[in-house]
Amino acid sequence: MLAHSLAFFSILAGYLTLVTSMHGGEAYYTGYESFTVGDDRISGTDSWVGTYNGAKLHGVVAESEHGVLGIGNAGFVGGNPDSVTKAGSGNSVYVRRPVPLDPVALNQEVMTFNVIFGISDSSTTSRRDNFEYLVFNQSNQLLGSIQFDNATLDLNGKPRRLIYRSSWNKSINSFQYVLTDLTFLSETLEPLEIRINFRTNLWSASLSGVPIFQDTPFYTGSSTKNFGSMLVKMAVMNTTATTLLPGDNFMLFDDYSIRTDPVTTALELSKSNTGAPMLAWNEEAGYSYQVQYSSDLKTWRTDLPNSTRTATLTGSFSFTDPSMVIPPQRFYRVKSTPP
Repeated sequence: MLAHSLAFFSILAGYLTLVTSMHGGEAYYTGYESFTVGDDRISGTDSWVGTYNGAKLHGVVAESEHGVLGIGNAGFVGGNPDSVTKAGSGNSVYVRRPVPLDPVALNQEVMTFNVIFGISDSSTTSRRDNFEYLVFNQSNQLLGSIQFDNATLDLNGKPRRLIYRSSWNKSINSFQYVLTDLTFLSETLEPLEIRINFRTNLWSASLSGVPIFQDTPFYTGSSTKNFGSMLVKMAVMNTTATTLLPGDNFMLFDDYSIRTDPVTTALELSKSNTGAPMLAWNEEAGYSYQVQYSSDLKTWRTDLPNSTRTATLTGSFSFTDPSMVIPPQRFYRVKSTPP
């Protein structure tokens, strides 16, 4: 089991409202309640697989041990500072659950991953490691990752808690880590959301509702862009040629979910401060939008000024009808076109 207690983990206020049961386009969800508690108990259950099985570096922990009230069982990676003979996966200690999806073929081009997680720092050793969530395709090829750096220290010897995202560099045909502007909280469970549009090849991520990055190119290499699995990983930073020397830091994670959804517009009509019709809709980065109007729902016109646009960011947008005179009856619709 874990080398030290989780009882000091705090819960970011309000996060429990984000936990949902399976519905709609949800492809997979687990809160680890049906898993047996103990070391090495994720791999081998419900089609989960992992590396370093038997090394007590991942598993399921009960609420009575982790001490976070209201979440029940949770998964973990790390927490055991004992040295381990290096295996074929190198310094990568991970668990994953295959969920093969082709979002574009399903016409549900947006894949969203949600998880509640927190990182506990090492307490019995100075060794520290990094933790990651990694997107792999169905051929087990890496497409993207987000890294939570617990190993880089500040001048006081404390983790800087940096967050990196991956970026494919065509010139060297390899991934590079790009530093983001956000840091994570220590000893605190936070909700992470990763959103990927497989049609536009753009992705976004947020931590506790705060953007880590938004509508950034996802993967520009030659590997097939579909979804195979989301890895939960500890990258052991202290190794020899034959041995892993992990810290006793660890990542706790729960409410692991994957879903796909189509891009929708969700048009709403209201009035502006001047009384003019105002349309609001959700727009997707890279998609084009055309406001159309009609007096009879048969003939649709497209000649309103500035009524065509291509979204640069995913989010809400509003348009006010600029017509000087608006008839008593006018209908609106917004046509969206993917890139």
